[in-house]
Amino acid sequence: MKLKFKNIYLISFITILNIFPKSFAAESLISNSNQISKSDDSLEGLKNNSTDYTKNDDSVDELKLDNTIDVGSPGVKKIRMAIPLFAITDKSIPINNNELNEYSKRLTSIFNFTNWFEFIPQDSMQTTQSVALQPFQISQWKALKAEFVILGKFTKAKNPSRYNLELRLYDIKLQAQLIGKSYSNLSAKSTDLALRRFADVSVAALTGTPGPFMSQIVFVGKKDQNSNGQIFIADFDGGNLKQITEDKAVHISPNWSRDGTKIIYTSFKSGKPDIYIYNLLTKQETRAISGSGNSSGANWSPDGNLIAFSASTMDGSTHIFTTNKFGGNKKPFISTSAIEVEPAFSPNGKSIAYTSTKYGKPMIFVKDLSSGNTTRLTYAGWYNASACWSPDSKSIVFASYDRDINLWDLFKIGSNGSGIERLTLSQGDNEKPSFSPDGRFILFQSDRSSKGTRLGIHKLFYMSKDGSYQKSLNIPIYESKQASWGPRITQFEDE
Repeated sequence: MKLKFKNIYLISFITILNIFPKSFAAESLISNSNQISKSDDSLEGLKNNSTDYTKNDDSVDELKLDNTIDVGSPGVKKIRMAIPLFAITDKSIPINNNELNEYSKRLTSIFNFTNWFEFIPQDSMQTTQSVALQPFQISQWKALKAEFVILGKFTKAKNPSRYNLELRLYDIKLQAQLIGKSYSNLSAKSTDLALRRFADVSVAALTGTPGPFMSQIVFVGKKDQNSNGQIFIADFDGGNLKQITEDKAVHISPNWSRDGTKIIYTSFKSGKPDIYIYNLLTKQETRAISGSGNSSGANWSPDGNLIAFSASTMDGSTHIFTTNKFGGNKKPFISTSAIEVEPAFSPNGKSIAYTSTKYGKPMIFVKDLSSGNTTRLTYAGWYNASACWSPDSKSIVFASYDRDINLWDLFKIGSNGSGIERLTLSQGDNEKPSFSPDGRFILFQSDRSSKGTRLGIHKLFYMSKDGSYQKSLNIPIYESKQASWGPRITQFEDE
């Protein structure tokens, strides 16, 4: 049953409509039926302040492209994209010129997060702020060798303090509009959501899979050197930073629920490490697990009904236990003569990965939840930890201490133990990896300096799944670490 939270969260998108091209001028394909979405997926009928977006709106299956574009692989050419400055149709719309320019730049920065695009410079485009108000002309974009063009314009809303935004994605080679969306009743905050949403749908049309732009991250952060680690959340790129906890205590090991509405973490605020759940919709924190020794590393099962975590026992060893989603009915889950920590359910719900000292050195193991059989996944390295599954459950990324170079680095391996790949090397210590919801990026912590040596202060970085394009997130606090990349969000708090 879907829970409804009255007056707790409300999105400003009263309507999200598909829009179609009116004209392509002399080179238009008026009769071309290759347009994304032929049905009106209006969200005007939202009730009870629900902010769930219908799956229909993100559907991009109508175009039936012969081939989606390969992106992110070594040697693959970047997509040449033009994003002219957005236009405004009426001077009464509450957007000034600076804000107008920033919105088009923001959309460019969202796409640029992926490193898949090459953007045509603004100064090479003519009359960039009026182009969205004219019939679309293929010829001017061919001259700039653009492959795709995004045009945006703001229109008046019924509410004079709000506005609407139309965005269209054009394919120059096909001479067709691929995507057309209209986002209504926007404010500054919801405009950013509209841009991220449009970027997600556009990437899905181009590559076959939505981007990571409608996701958030959770992590442990310090505002200054002497403060305790607190739980923070931010957008996929580190923006829109929010602090969740404010206790004068240490917090560690945050993780998301599958639906992205709750965060689970360990806090020492009671004087001992207990596990807490924070509900992002109700803004309520509850203590879920206490009295279980040193409890940490909690992780939800995909269906949200189980919580797996590690805890110390009376004899001083540490094993993995489970409880129900409320923290009750605690049961031993993996308990041997070894130490077992850091449980991680596979997204398909069939397995759980964890770290164990069963054969001496800490290694990654996988337990099949149906048969109960356990497989040792890693054999190399001095200490392997922090296993994280790819969204398709086919790969696991983990951290390993390389004693030969005295550094922690990240590796990826098939869930059956095949095809191990090294992702980082000689760039400080790199730990705590986490896949993006689309599976094409990995978030991690690193204490690297600009010269590649250890700096000691952890910052969050992301990279492509093959280890290329490693880049830091711009998070304006002293330290950020122990991050978890959440699912695509569909519910947002009130403005």
